[in-house]
Amino acid sequence: MKLKQAFLNSYRSDRVLVFEWVLAAVTAVFVILTSAYVDMRSLTIWSTNVWDVTLDSNIRHLYEYTAQNVHHIQHAKMGSELFSVLPWSVWNLPIWAVQRFGGVPIATSPFMLMYSKLFTVALSLVIMHYAKKMVLLLTGDNAMAVWAMFLSASSSFLLLATCYAGQNDILMMTPSVIGVYQLLRGKEKSFLAWSAAAIAIKPFFLLPFLALLLLYEKDLIKVLLKVLLSVSGMVLQKLMFMGAPMYKECISEGPSQMMIKDMFPANITTAYGGISFFAIALVLIYFYCYTRDFSHDSLGGDRYFGEFAVYTVTLTYMANLVLSPVTFYRLAVLVPFLYITITLNRRMFFYNGIIDTVMAAGVLAKLAVRYSSSLFRIKTINYAVVQRFFGYRVIEGNEGPYTSIETFMQVKGELMIAFQPLFAGVAVICAVLLLWFNHPDRRDKPLAGGDKNCRVLLWARAVLLVPFIALTLWMFFKAPIKLY
Repeated sequence: MKLKQAFLNSYRSDRVLVFEWVLAAVTAVFVILTSAYVDMRSLTIWSTNVWDVTLDSNIRHLYEYTAQNVHHIQHAKMGSELFSVLPWSVWNLPIWAVQRFGGVPIATSPFMLMYSKLFTVALSLVIMHYAKKMVLLLTGDNAMAVWAMFLSASSSFLLLATCYAGQNDILMMTPSVIGVYQLLRGKEKSFLAWSAAAIAIKPFFLLPFLALLLLYEKDLIKVLLKVLLSVSGMVLQKLMFMGAPMYKECISEGPSQMMIKDMFPANITTAYGGISFFAIALVLIYFYCYTRDFSHDSLGGDRYFGEFAVYTVTLTYMANLVLSPVTFYRLAVLVPFLYITITLNRRMFFYNGIIDTVMAAGVLAKLAVRYSSSLFRIKTINYAVVQRFFGYRVIEGNEGPYTSIETFMQVKGELMIAFQPLFAGVAVICAVLLLWFNHPDRRDKPLAGGDKNCRVLLWARAVLLVPFIALTLWMFFKAPIKLY
C-alpha cells in the first residue's frame, strides 16, 4: 500500500522524475549506438581535413583537398563554409591524430564516428543549460526551468539531429541560444556577437534574428547596420577563401546553397508570378514584431518582452518548417525555444503535451514513409557501433527488398503510404495550435483541465523514435546480402 502511494505521489508530482531522465537518456544512447548517418560521416571527415591541410599546406587548400575524397566518403565536395566544421575540428583532433599517425581510417571506424557524434550531444547539453538559465531568468522557478530542459532533451527533433544524424545544425543553434539568453539579460552587444557567430556557421538564424531586432529596435537605419554586422562572419569566410582552389565549385554545389534556394517555393501563381507562403509569413511576422510596443528599455528585466522574444523565435522557425521544404534534422531548430514557450504556460501543460506529442508523431510518420525518404534507411546502421555486434554490413544498392521504412511500407503497409496527407495535416494543425495557445497574450486564457498531469504521455513522447529504429534494425537483420 505504501509502495502504491509512493508511486502515485511521484506520478502526480509537478517535477521531472529520475525515471524520466533515465528513459530519455536510454533512448538517446540507443539512437547513438544504432546509427551512422551519411552526413555525419562526411562532416567528420571534412572537420579532420582541416588539420591535414593545416599541417601539409594551408587552410586555403581545404576545399581542393576535400574534393579529392581520399577517404572515399559519399559527399566528395565540402558544400559549406569553414566555420560550419571548425569547432568540430577541435573536438575531433584526437581521432584525426589516430588516423594520421596510427593509420586507422575514421570513416570506417564505428567508435571514432561515435566519438565525433558525441560533439553534437555535448552541444545539446550546453543548449539545455541555457534553456534552464532562460526560464530561471524569466520566472525564478527552478522546477519550471528543469521542465524546459527535459522537454528539450527528450524531443524527437533534437534526437534526430544529434544522436541520429549527427548534423552540424547544432553548431549554429548553440551560439544562437546563448545570444537570445544575452538579449533577455539586456546585453545587446553580446547578443549581436553570438548571433553573428551563429549566422557565420549557418545563415538560417538570420531569419529569427531579424524578427528579434525589429521587436525592440524601431530605427530602421540601425536595424540595417546591425543586420550587416550580423553577417560579418559569413563575409569574412568568403573573403578568406576568395579565389581558393575548388571553393566556388564546392559551395555552389553544396546542400546549404540548395536549401537556401528552395526556401521560398512558389506555392501559388499570380499575375506577377509565383508567390511563396513562407515569404508572406515572414513579411507578416516582421511587421508584427516592428509594431509591438517594445524598445531598448524593454531589454533586461521585462518578463513580458522575454516571453515575446522566445515566442518570436519559435514563430519564425515554425513558419519556416511548415511552409518551406526542409530536411528532417532542421526540425531541431525549434529546440529549446518551443519548449521554453510551452513551459512558461503551465496552465496549458496537459494540452501542450498532447499537441506536441501528436505533432512529433505525425512528423515522424510522414518523414518515415514519404517517397525516397533519407530517414530510417538500413544503410545508416553500417559503421554504427551496433553493427559491430551484428558482424556484417549491408551493401548499398543490394540491401534486399527493404532499404528503408518507406520501402517496407510500400509492400507491407500501403495504407500508411496513403495516409501521408493525414500525417502532414495533423502535424501542421498541431503546430498552429501550439503557436495559438502559447502566445504571450493568451496565457491568461487557459483551457479547462489544462494543468492536469499525464506522465504516460511524457513517457510515450520520450521513446517515439524507438519503434522506428527498431524496425530499421529488424530490416538490417533480414537483409539477404551481407558483407562480413
